Amino acid sequence: MLVLFVSLAFLLSLAPNLFAEEGVTDTEIHIGSWGPQTGPGAAWGAVPRGTGAYFQWINDNGGIHGRKIVYHMFDDGYNPAKTKAGVKELQEGTGMFAWVGGVGTSPGLAVRDYLAKKNVPWVGPSAGSLHWVEPPQKNLFAVYPLYA
Repeated sequence: MLVLFVSLAFLLSLAPNLFAEEGVTDTEIHIGSWGPQTGPGAAWGAVPRGTGAYFQWINDNGGIHGRKIVYHMFDDGYNPAKTKAGVKELQEGTGMFAWVGGVGTSPGLAVRDYLAKKNVPWVGPSAGSLHWVEPPQKNLFAVYPLYA
């Protein structure tokens, strides 16, 4: 988990130089995530909730270069179709600077190519699948231990 946050902190440290970046304003940095808050995988919902708590701590301590993190987390019920719809809605609506976490291999695979095509950074998919590291992909930073 520490590696996830260090990786994200590095990515966010670049924000001052990215004024034209989607999801970054003079006062906010928009970060998206998903995870099952309901259904049979709901126990894994603690992952994005914990990330949200960490972002709140960052905000309570001044944010990142004065910008507050606006964390957009949604319940996908561990359903890849819901994941895809939710990611697309947030990315094309509000516009995310980056995505962090995101629980599960199947939900992640449902959005991997979309996020790559949009050229949006995705830090720390919460699954240990080789799909995140083989082949290497631009803007996809897998930090979760591999299953094999």
